[in-house]
Amino acid sequence: MRAVRLLLVALAVIASACVQPVGPARTFDDYEDKARDTAETTLGSVQTARLAIEEADGLIPPYASVLLSDAEGDAGGAQATFEGIQPPGAAADRLREELTPLLDDATGLLADARITTRRAELDHLGELSTPLQRVAGRLDAFIQEHGG
Repeated sequence: MRAVRLLLVALAVIASACVQPVGPARTFDDYEDKARDTAETTLGSVQTARLAIEEADGLIPPYASVLLSDAEGDAGGAQATFEGIQPPGAAADRLREELTPLLDDATGLLADARITTRRAELDHLGELSTPLQRVAGRLDAFIQEHGG
């Protein structure tokens, strides 16, 4: 059972790295698609971290550290790519203002998880479970609101 859960965690990391917005957004619809893709990638990273935290007692610290570092890197990369896209108008500006704080919260929590793990304080990872669950819910609501 533990091996299956570890495999699921690894697959979640791989899947979260697969979708990142690229290229310019010429219309609001294009920009909204890129925002949704960014939120989906970040949500995948958050869910990966949540799974790792649930299984922290079964993970060796170096593996957990790499797993959480990869999740943080995927979310941070998606955020950086999205922030590099020029919003095509005022409506896109508002969308950016809505998504950016969610991304900041998610990447901050993922960084906290990585740091905690690298310090081999796996017993403190559980403290991040609820905040990660909250940000996952907010990201999912954003995705649903914007056509997901």
